[in-house]
Amino acid sequence: MIDYVKVTDDYQLVRAEREQICRDFAHGNRNYLIFQTPSGNVWGDVRTSEQSFNENIDYIHKSLSIKSDHIPALEPWFGTGLFANIFGCPYVWREGESPAVRYKYHHMDEIVGIQKPDWRKSEIALLALDTIKYFKNKTGDAIPIVWTDTQSASDTATMILDASEVLVGCLLEPELMFDFMKLINDVTIEFSCVQAELIGDCLIKPGHLFLSSGSFSGMSISDDNLAVASPDVNKGFNLVLNNEIGKAMDGVAIHSCGDWTYTMPFIKELVPTCVAIDCGVDKVWDPNPCDPILVRDAFSGTGIYVHVRLTGETEIMVETIKKMLHPELKLIVHPMFIDSETADRNYRILDEMLADYFG
Repeated sequence: MIDYVKVTDDYQLVRAEREQICRDFAHGNRNYLIFQTPSGNVWGDVRTSEQSFNENIDYIHKSLSIKSDHIPALEPWFGTGLFANIFGCPYVWREGESPAVRYKYHHMDEIVGIQKPDWRKSEIALLALDTIKYFKNKTGDAIPIVWTDTQSASDTATMILDASEVLVGCLLEPELMFDFMKLINDVTIEFSCVQAELIGDCLIKPGHLFLSSGSFSGMSISDDNLAVASPDVNKGFNLVLNNEIGKAMDGVAIHSCGDWTYTMPFIKELVPTCVAIDCGVDKVWDPNPCDPILVRDAFSGTGIYVHVRLTGETEIMVETIKKMLHPELKLIVHPMFIDSETADRNYRILDEMLADYFG
């Protein structure tokens, strides 16, 4: 068992250094950050507050020895289906796997007149809140906390209602489907505000998946359907609702798996609250990655932080990042972790290359 008190003490020294780097980035005195972190079981088969805390502490302990600008935080993670569970979808736990949910509805007719659910009746929502309390009871405000993994309204809709029905409904019953997603969005905002109030001053942003800091703003959401839906559906549904989250949460940071470069050019116009995006730019992270040049062109000059995940193989990593260089791009580079020696080398090479480019 790791001594979490010692981890907490060690954490303060590392955090002070990394927070300063993040402040420089946030205030425009630096154009890049490097995010490296080891693997962890925080996002696996975790079912209790105690288990979540222990996995988080183990992950943070290992992270402190990796050369990075990343500030590791405690995360009350219990799968991607928390908000679907609020809408009545049962959780499915399988040994050694992350939890899943089962659809509650199978046809769009079933969501006509659907009422707003009470998150207080959700087992998983209450578990997340209990876990935040457990974290704070163990470490106070010494180690920051982030929101639970928050899915977009579209992602959650395709967990509550058969995904095919959701996508077809956006075309055939747009008003019904928008109202459904708007209801999900409202519940997401409400429960996220409850979490933020409970976390208090030790909340760092934007949270899950993103390099986070006390100097940053916004809330992370995963909107993987951006890579599946058409640009018109994304413009009419997903991006509009993501912007509503941004209005309520002092900004929104958007992740999607897959290739969603065709939608990226609309972010600046339709999601003015967007503070950051996350995507994979090679097949090591994603079998259908985004083109790094198209990502660069979509976000250079916008001020939006661009968090890109790519291989940790040094030579390939360097060539990929060269394609992304632009003097007006706020870049966060996240190489896949291979081992500590490679991470040290990658940090040094990236730091030298990016410092030389940005001046």
